[in-house]
Amino acid sequence: AAVAVAAAATPARAASLDNAAEIAVVAVFGVLFVATLGGVALLVWLSVRVVRHAEVMIIERFGRYHTTLKPGLHFLVPFIDRPRLVDWRSVAVSGNHQHTVSATTERIDMREHVIDFGRQHVITKDTVLVDVDALVYFQISDPELAVFKIQNLPDAVELLTQTTLRQIIARMTLDDTFSNRDAINHQLKEATALDAERWGVTIKHVEILNIFPPRAIQGAMEQQIKEERERRSTVLLADGHREAAITKSQGTRAKIVLTAEGTKTAAIQKAKGNADAKLQLANAEAESIKAIRRAIRQQGGRVRATDYLVTLQYLGALEKLCSGSSASKVVLVPARTLDEVADVARVATANAARVAGGGTGATSTTT
Repeated sequence: AAVAVAAAATPARAASLDNAAEIAVVAVFGVLFVATLGGVALLVWLSVRVVRHAEVMIIERFGRYHTTLKPGLHFLVPFIDRPRLVDWRSVAVSGNHQHTVSATTERIDMREHVIDFGRQHVITKDTVLVDVDALVYFQISDPELAVFKIQNLPDAVELLTQTTLRQIIARMTLDDTFSNRDAINHQLKEATALDAERWGVTIKHVEILNIFPPRAIQGAMEQQIKEERERRSTVLLADGHREAAITKSQGTRAKIVLTAEGTKTAAIQKAKGNADAKLQLANAEAESIKAIRRAIRQQGGRVRATDYLVTLQYLGALEKLCSGSSASKVVLVPARTLDEVADVARVATANAARVAGGGTGATSTTT
């Protein structure tokens, strides 16, 4: 019975062993397939590179420079061609704060970069210690030189700009540093351009962001600015008063000139009016004389017209004499009496002359 049972179990064991072997073979083939797929994926990952726009990639073959990959799809030889890693630094802004981010990358950005190296202490020509904050804008023009000619390009550009800036400001006074920022930027750009070209970099622009003098100097400068503004205010006020006085004097002069011109014009017009009036009066008198002459001739008289007019004027003068104030008295005497009075006056004068010349006998004789 025992032999019969053992004989019956032998085929069952053989079947289970066959199934286990088949499963092991399938597992091995599965592992090999997965490993193959992983290897293929690894080879694809190592050999395929996609370079984005405005970026390049430096490729080394067996540790030596091989080529520069431009934007697009590229295939590399796995384990032979490798991208060159470079140290890079950029400024990241989050909200109102900014911080510097350092990284190691295999891609080189060909766009413009900006470096803010913060405040640095600089001594001016007049021995004043100031803090200067500057920005540098640069662009990589030759990526091969930027990778193989300098170890850390951002740090090199920053240090080059700092040392050059110290040299430029050391030749200037404090006032010049505030008033000649454009000149500082121009000199700084020209001084750093030659050294930057050796590294395949073009300095686009250098900007002095801020200049911070010491507090004591800043207070003195603020006081100076205040006094300068007060001086300008005083000068402007004085200029205003002067311009007002000049304008007022010019107005007075114009008034006097215009008044004189008006007076002259009025006098001329008045003289012309008087002349015209006299001329018209003379013409009227001439016409009246002519009319009187014609009337006298028509009546057959022998009296002249002028005698007639003189008589009228004589009567008018007598009328004016008699029409005076009540205190005055007018006595009319014949014309012959006036002649006799004149003779008496002459005799009196002659008598006075004799008395003065020589004696009383002459006086009695005259009497």
